[in-house]
Amino acid sequence: EILSKSLLNTKKINEGDRLVDDLALDSIGFVELGTGLEEKYQIDISDEVLESLKTVEMVIDAVLAAPSYATA
Repeated sequence: EILSKSLLNTKKINEGDRLVDDLALDSIGFVELGTGLEEKYQIDISDEVLESLKTVEMVIDAVLAAPSYATA
């Protein structure tokens, strides 16, 4: 849902999709993705982690591994 809002295309998103090559996510899209994930899941994703994300699966892993605001 969050990733879909950051994309201009409406194709079905799969875990193996590459954010830039397959989904055409640009720098603004990455910022929107990071902000959306932080707000929806109440987590903190560092800029370094966000910049390292290459696939949808890596985004999922980052969300699961991110520190939660609720536990801080």
